[in-house]
This record gives sequence, C-alpha cells and structure tokens, in this order.
Amino acid sequence: MTFVDLVFFRRVSTATMVLVMTAFLVSAVVGAVRNEHPSGLTLALAGIAIVLGLVFAGMRSLRFAAVARDINTRGPLPVFLFVLFAGFIGGIGLQQTVLALQPTVSVIAEVSYCGTSGRTVKCSGEYTVDGVEHDGDMPVRSVPSDRKVEIKVLAADHDVVVSKSWFDIAFFRGGGIALIGLAIGYGVRWIRLARTATVELLGRVGSQVHSNGSNPVVN
Repeated sequence: MTFVDLVFFRRVSTATMVLVMTAFLVSAVVGAVRNEHPSGLTLALAGIAIVLGLVFAGMRSLRFAAVARDINTRGPLPVFLFVLFAGFIGGIGLQQTVLALQPTVSVIAEVSYCGTSGRTVKCSGEYTVDGVEHDGDMPVRSVPSDRKVEIKVLAADHDVVVSKSWFDIAFFRGGGIALIGLAIGYGVRWIRLARTATVELLGRVGSQVHSNGSNPVVN
C-alpha cells in the first residue's frame, strides 16, 4: 500500500458514507413530515451506514497504522453516528413540530393512569370531542390532583393528541438540533484534519518521487 492508495481509500470510503447518510436523512425527514414511523428503508439505510462505518473505520485504522502511523487523522465515524441519532431523535421532534403547526382543537382531558417503562413515564387519559369519546397519551408526567389537563388534538383527526410534555419537546426537538450541531462541528473538525493529512500524504509521495527519481509504484 502506498500513500496514493491511502488517499484514494479515504476519499472513496468518505464519499460512500456521505451518500448513504444523505439517503438516510432524506428518508427520515420524509417519514417525519408524513407523520409515519421510521420506514423499512430508513432502518435499512441506518443499518448499512453502521456496518459500513465500522468496516471503514477498522480498515482506515489498519491502513494508516501500516503506512502513516505518525499522521494525525481521525475518521468521520463520530460525525455519522451523530447524524444517525439526529435522524431518529430529531425526526420525532420534526414530526411533533409538523403536527403542532396544523389546525388543532383545545379540549379538557381526564388523566386516568401514569406508568413507567424503564425510566420513561407515560400517562394516558380520556377526552370528549363533539360527543365522541377518545383516549390517548397525555402531555404530563404524573396524575394532576384534579385529574384534569388541557390538551390540543388535531382538528382533522381527534384521535391524535398534539400536546407534548416539556420533556418530550426538550429531548426530541432540542436533542435533534443539538445533535445536528455536533455533527456539523465534528464534520468541520474532521475536514480540517483530513485536508492536513492529505497534504502530508501527498507531500510524502513527492518525497518518494524525488528520492527514487521515478513515480512510486501503486499496488
């Protein structure tokens, strides 16, 4: 393996991951806008990205160790992991935001029960719209003393409760934005390291040409 091979591998592996992650984000955003759960395509793309990322990270580490151990470079795997988490967590936040922008109806609901699933607390309740009884998740973390809470439901579909608890809003909407910010920050940092590493690798190619008097052999 030569320095030229290493530069080529870095560029091809990064381009492949960027294409997969872009397709994943597009699929996640489209699903969120349509108020759908993650589709099979979204999950498949996420799985492909994880497998490819781990394979490329392992190969990158081995190739740099064999050819250019002393060059300060990091793979883009952390960037792609942040993008993956942002796709799922931010996708739910986007879904919540899209629902909140649609016409809603305010009603008074009665919280009937709160239970825990792991560390997550969920409450359910009943409400009546136009004489029709409905039930669904309530935007609270405990049963109020009077068991009453004001909620908003979609005007077009009274079964969909739009109101969310502050925890859901902070975690899914805020978390999605924070993860995208981290992905961008780590991406900029990695690009800088990658450019420095490429310059160093190509510089060593030039040194080989100068010392050998001919082009280096590309395996």
